[in-house]
Amino acid sequence: MFWPSFNGALLYNDITVQQRVVVNTYLAICASCVTGILTSALLHKGKFAMIEVQNATLAGGVSIGMSCSFNVAPWVPVLIGGLAGALSSLGYAKIADALEGLGVMDSAGATQLHGIPGVFGALAAGIVVLATPNSYNQYFSRETTWTDGEGVSTGAQFGMILASIVVTTLISFVVGVLNGLLLRIPLCDKVDNALLINEAPFFELEEEEETSIEMGLKNGIDI
Repeated sequence: MFWPSFNGALLYNDITVQQRVVVNTYLAICASCVTGILTSALLHKGKFAMIEVQNATLAGGVSIGMSCSFNVAPWVPVLIGGLAGALSSLGYAKIADALEGLGVMDSAGATQLHGIPGVFGALAAGIVVLATPNSYNQYFSRETTWTDGEGVSTGAQFGMILASIVVTTLISFVVGVLNGLLLRIPLCDKVDNALLINEAPFFELEEEEETSIEMGLKNGIDI
């Protein structure tokens, strides 16, 4: 609901572009909701995995971030958001377990919600730039169009987008390694890997009552 305002918050000085950002973001999110749910059902034999659905529905907002201000046809954000939702759901179903098997803990699912859709969205923005050079509309001004005749070719723009992906990935990797090394400093008692996302050793937790579903399963009722 609030992702369109998140993408368009800095465009307060041009309501025309801001409106375009809101519409494109809504279209992308709607598409990711549909494809995220469908992909989850396909991967789990007709059933939904809620962690996939909850996060994949937001993938459209992530993936359209770089191209949400572009003056393009409605099917473009729908396509970008739809593919991002499917990729995110697929990432949760397949890649998450593989990462955990390698010892990589991603309890928030940032790789599947922000990483994969973010990189895909950046590549999609580059393709849009190459495909529609005369309608490429950058932030802050509806009159701004970058074409080959104005010193910044579409190829150069695409190169800038690829460079931004590489730089962002490198920064994330370096900062992640530094954080990992910082967390290895023995300032607190070491927690077993199996309990890294278990709060019981550090907090008093109220005992949860059995739900009707749990009671039904114990009694052999098919739910």
